[in-house]
Amino acid sequence: MLGTEWTLGSDSIQWLLIGTLGVSFVGLFGIASIGSTTIDRLADNQARRILANSATPLAAQLLNRFVDLVFAAIALRILGVEGNGQYAIATVTWLYLKTISDFGLSILVAREVAKNPESAGRLIGSTTLFRLSMLALLLPLLISFLVLGGHWLDLSRASALAILLLTISIVPASYGEAINSVFTGVERLHLPAVLTVFTNLIRFSVGLLLLGHGLGVPGIASAAVFAALCNAVALHLAVQRQNVRIAWGLSATEAKELAQTAWPLLLNGLLITVFFRIDTFVIQGFAGTRALGIYDAAYKLPNLLPLLPSYFVLAIFPLLSRQSGSDLRRTFELGAKFLVVIAWLIVLVTLFAAPLFIRILGGKAFLPDAADTLRILIWFTPLHYLNGIAQYAVIAANRQREIAPAYAVATAFNVAANLIGVPLFGYRAAAVVTVLTELVLFLFLRGSLERGLGAIDWKSLLLRPFLAFTVAYLGSLVVPHLLWLSIPCAIVLYTIALRLTGTIRSEELALLRPLLPRFSSSRLQP
Repeated sequence: MLGTEWTLGSDSIQWLLIGTLGVSFVGLFGIASIGSTTIDRLADNQARRILANSATPLAAQLLNRFVDLVFAAIALRILGVEGNGQYAIATVTWLYLKTISDFGLSILVAREVAKNPESAGRLIGSTTLFRLSMLALLLPLLISFLVLGGHWLDLSRASALAILLLTISIVPASYGEAINSVFTGVERLHLPAVLTVFTNLIRFSVGLLLLGHGLGVPGIASAAVFAALCNAVALHLAVQRQNVRIAWGLSATEAKELAQTAWPLLLNGLLITVFFRIDTFVIQGFAGTRALGIYDAAYKLPNLLPLLPSYFVLAIFPLLSRQSGSDLRRTFELGAKFLVVIAWLIVLVTLFAAPLFIRILGGKAFLPDAADTLRILIWFTPLHYLNGIAQYAVIAANRQREIAPAYAVATAFNVAANLIGVPLFGYRAAAVVTVLTELVLFLFLRGSLERGLGAIDWKSLLLRPFLAFTVAYLGSLVVPHLLWLSIPCAIVLYTIALRLTGTIRSEELALLRPLLPRFSSSRLQP
């Protein structure tokens, strides 16, 4: 059922969306046809090419995330809690299908094209056919899920239709992904990045237009199909400008070679997908669509938080890779402390501002339940940030084989704990499990870190920042319940407590100061 809090029936809004759609069409197919000439001229040497290939994708991703949040803020008010739950189960189902059908081929194609650009046309054709073959093999499983899901998971017709439409979107997306990988291999990441911005605006405009005409969840899914088709056509035009001749063909031998080479990449991607979103199916099955709608709304902010550690870690990874022994350990400790300190600040602010975040994002219909759930979920942030840099430190220490088993154990715990916790305690148990899963992953990565880096000052990394957070939070509780006053007070107290607890020492500030300009320019790494 569609919500009544918001409507998109105003003529001015309709024309604004149609205008945005028109501009997006012109931008998408115009740039695809003539190329991003301004960026191309700027990227005329290796250093500038690296900057263009790092800054443009990040800027595009940030802009797309902003557009997605605006879309969510409108769509949640129209769909309501039930509608959001219906679309959440559809998108997570699509995510699993997309992950499996992609089979980790994106990284593989980029690597092979970088080595041999002449293979681009053949790889586009063969990997697209391989992806579509994998999708075809998944169809019986998908049909069984849709049939049985109505009985076992209380899957609505709207969700089932959205899943079918999103599955169709994988067909053009597979072709687009193959071409996108070729651009990555030839170091032209900026062009597909620019195209994604216009593609996302097309999805945004069409999605809201269809929502305004009462099409609900299937309408949003239809917009995704249309946007994927437009993106595939645009990328086809763009790759033709590179004089790439696509060769369609996939022999049994080549399919076997692709499967053997790429399956570890598939396994890694699938583990991460299960690790984060298996709770969606458990909540749908045991708590229902409304509970999933609340949980998904609360999850939208945590979904944004991995951006900071991913770019920060990529910025310092070359430094980690060149170091060993005590130097590697000190760099890891400094980087990890920086991330953990930021993470506890995010937790501190969210505990106070969660109702405001949810009110802005989804409206009154999601309060207070989504805000309370967000206050639980946000506790995953410190360990998630720590685990993010820990993985790269383990890789720098040449112990990368130990990462997959750690994820496997954490994923197994996540699945088992959700299957036990959600039926007994409701959907909020999934939020607790998310936090505990990060703890399980940390416990396994901790052993790998100590074997590769030596004894680590965990007291400084974990205990002292937590004490600073505790002091700031408890101190801010004495302030009257005024958001504009309690949050600044919490931030000031937290800053003071960081120094008083010895979390940040003078010598660390001296070490961190030279890194800050480097991070401000290097954070734009893809």
